[in-house]
Amino acid sequence: MTQKIEWEEVKEIWKNSSQSKKIDIHISQLKEELKSKSSEFEKNSINSDISVITSYWDDFKSKTSQFEKDSVKNDLSEINKLLKNFLSLFNKKK
Repeated sequence: MTQKIEWEEVKEIWKNSSQSKKIDIHISQLKEELKSKSSEFEKNSINSDISVITSYWDDFKSKTSQFEKDSVKNDLSEINKLLKNFLSLFNKKK
């Protein structure tokens, strides 16, 4: 499976989870809380870091080895399997 398919499958599992709505709400609340507690300096610093990372991304991406790509692909596959197992166990306990 390609990485894109693996990610799509993980997203699909997440969306179909009975708990995802509750978790999404908590994450949204957490994000808002973090935003409200961040200083302007911190926000500017994060934006600056993102700009630097974005500007170097194409160069970085081309230097990624096949080993690293395969490793990420394998990790995604493993995460996908574990997530499926976890959700199946979780659904059995209901």
